[in-house]
Amino acid sequence: MSTPSGKTVLITGANVGIGKDVARQLALQPEIGRVYLACRNQDRASTAKADLEAVTGRHIFDIILMDVADLGSVRAGLEAINGSLDALVMNAGVIGNKTLMELTADGVTKLFATNVLGHAVLLEGLLTQNRLGEVAVFAASEAARGIPKLGFKRPTFVSTSTDELATVIDGSYFAGRKFDRNLAFGQVKYIGALWMAHLGRQYADLRFITVSPGNTTGTQAADGAALPLRFAAKHIMPHLGISHKLEVGSKRLVDGVIDPTLSSGLFYASAANKLTGPLVDQADVLPDFANPSFQDHASEAIHRFITS
Repeated sequence: MSTPSGKTVLITGANVGIGKDVARQLALQPEIGRVYLACRNQDRASTAKADLEAVTGRHIFDIILMDVADLGSVRAGLEAINGSLDALVMNAGVIGNKTLMELTADGVTKLFATNVLGHAVLLEGLLTQNRLGEVAVFAASEAARGIPKLGFKRPTFVSTSTDELATVIDGSYFAGRKFDRNLAFGQVKYIGALWMAHLGRQYADLRFITVSPGNTTGTQAADGAALPLRFAAKHIMPHLGISHKLEVGSKRLVDGVIDPTLSSGLFYASAANKLTGPLVDQADVLPDFANPSFQDHASEAIHRFITS
């Protein structure tokens, strides 16, 4: 799938924060010959492209306009990609607030559309067209297994059936329940990790890596969070050693692309009760992630909401 000048990578949400730094780090790898910056806004994407060219000294960046919350935009972006990709980094995402529980035209919450559904259409579109050569990396979060010290409850379900997981996707899970933005985010990333593991079982010749960047400073990830968490993320956590720098969190996703020792179908994140440090298989923390039935149910639930 590689071009004569090197491998081709596409990164969603690439104009700022972790996505932009992943683009920077990958461009410094000599084997990378083209980096697509998939972004919603042309002006911001153009600014990011210029910044990246200046800091890396390489002119290998191309812009793909794509709003992952809009499946029409995702499909248009997919068609705009010239040829095939060696790697896809699904970085775009939001933690969210109550407004992100509003439904899109596809009947899913904006939270789920942005973090998972748009990426599912993008990745599976590439797979259907045989346009992915090596690896797909999905940016997850320790919230998928719970972060008690930050007030993120562990996602738990009665049966983890397709029907039950679908209530997360369409927002009906919180009907009759008090809305919990942190739990909603963790549930979305939980389903995303299970979906990636499902794909890993279907395509033995490719790698599907789920990895959390960990608690990373210098991003906009906490912008939609409650004020106390936003304040703590910016001013307190770095001093307490429970967050790491932007380049460290970004490197976790870069390693998902370039490190062949990371195994397909696994979810890598910080160790139990940690938000930084070495990556470990999250199935050792929460066995749900290694459950084939749960993986299949997540994929089935997602596909209920994908229409042509």
